Amino acid sequence: MKLFWFLITYISFLQCYVSIRQINVQKQWYRYPGNSLSVGIGYGIMVSGNPGVRIRLTKKGANHIKTVGVQIFNDYISQLKGYSTSMPFSQIGINGIVNLKNLHVKNYRSPQVSVLNFLPPRHVVLGLENLDIGLGSDFTANAVPIVVEGNLVGTITGMTVALTTELLTDVTGKLNAVVRNCSALIANSQITINPTGPMGIFVKTFEPMINDSVRQRIPEIFCSRLQNLIEKNISKLFEFITKINLEDYFPKMNKLDTDVMNIFISHLAKGMYVDNRMITQPLITMDYIETIHQGEIQFESLSEQTPFFPRPMEQLFREPLSDHMAHFYVSDHLLNSMLYHAYQDNRLALKIDESNLPQEMKSFVSTQCPSKKHQTFVCVGYLIPEIGKLYPDSTTSFAILPHGLPYVMFNRDGMAVEIKNRILTYATPDDDSHSRNHSQILVFSINGQADITFSPTNETLNARMNLNRFNVRLHRSAVRGIDETSIARLSPLSKTFIAPRLSAAVEKAARFPMQVGKKRII
Repeated sequence: MKLFWFLITYISFLQCYVSIRQINVQKQWYRYPGNSLSVGIGYGIMVSGNPGVRIRLTKKGANHIKTVGVQIFNDYISQLKGYSTSMPFSQIGINGIVNLKNLHVKNYRSPQVSVLNFLPPRHVVLGLENLDIGLGSDFTANAVPIVVEGNLVGTITGMTVALTTELLTDVTGKLNAVVRNCSALIANSQITINPTGPMGIFVKTFEPMINDSVRQRIPEIFCSRLQNLIEKNISKLFEFITKINLEDYFPKMNKLDTDVMNIFISHLAKGMYVDNRMITQPLITMDYIETIHQGEIQFESLSEQTPFFPRPMEQLFREPLSDHMAHFYVSDHLLNSMLYHAYQDNRLALKIDESNLPQEMKSFVSTQCPSKKHQTFVCVGYLIPEIGKLYPDSTTSFAILPHGLPYVMFNRDGMAVEIKNRILTYATPDDDSHSRNHSQILVFSINGQADITFSPTNETLNARMNLNRFNVRLHRSAVRGIDETSIARLSPLSKTFIAPRLSAAVEKAARFPMQVGKKRII
């Protein structure tokens, strides 16, 4: 029998160092990759299956992004300066070139109307109407042997810009915005040149020609700047969505921190990210823009592929579109992929002893409760007196090992996580400073269910975790008189320490902003 326990202890010890486990196919896994469809329009070939995440941006959401984008455009154009251009002129047999230097915007009135329209299947049309610009520039008119310098001021009123952008997914799964067409019309323009020197009167005769040239060049300048702004910022926005570093959203741990839960959460979150690459081209309808994503959580240090796939989502799209700005559809595959890789990489194991508990919890693992006047302590020896009698003046420790792959299921209120853990319990005499004479006193398993509920507010999407089901099974005991009921008395360790700390971490990691400034985005 001693050999049996030695083997169990040895195998448990090895599990802390072996990073890959052989897992049999689970009955809950969806083993079919979905309908494969080769997509090769514009940016290469992809093969799509069932998505783990699907996002719908409604007209309302797109208009909010447009409003923010137009404000960025306004700020950008109002500060435009340093632009240079040149244009030829010819009159009464004299040919020359006018060079404009440091062309800048002196005053600017933003568009009075901005319109965004969807053009299926992949185009978006942006219209800006009735904007006014005041310009200033230095100029040099060169008609050999005549050179005249000076400055000019001008006004452009009633300008309208129309821009058509195509949304495309490249072979890496990133969404790109490509401006396919841009045009600008100017209702009125007036350029006044102020030349210096004795030849100024001569140059003034070219004012109408310079006015026409500037009128033709301004749309080029605006379309070039607007194209750069859209292609750069839209691609940058979706680049953030393509790969989300989840480690940044978990509580940070101090390097000197010895708290077991902080260490556990930090180890679990290290290198965690959402692989949210797009697996098909985006779809644009008259009502929304839809993007389909891989929707899988991975870890930077791991290369193993997830051996199962997302389930079909079709049933989730029968509900009518509401007045929300965006709809996020998430498969249970997102979290199940995270649990699979965390399980494979031994990120779900936990060891609790006196050294890594916070000060207020250290007495819990003692087999004899400390006593102070007017203060009651709860400890293992109090909860299970049989342990306190057989191992007086000792400290217990717990090795919590996952005994099966956790699995997430969505329900009406949020989601439920099935948990299977095997717990090895040890007792070490308090006078053993090196903790060499520890005895394994219990082996039991806990099968439970953790429920995670979501509660949207006006500002954030919040999440909270609770342990709702807690079934105990005793496998081995070195202490007579202990059964499942006795072990269940240890639940305060889970309910008052482990669960609240995990819940706090989940709440912080899942918190999603619902507003930008005063604007509600979902």
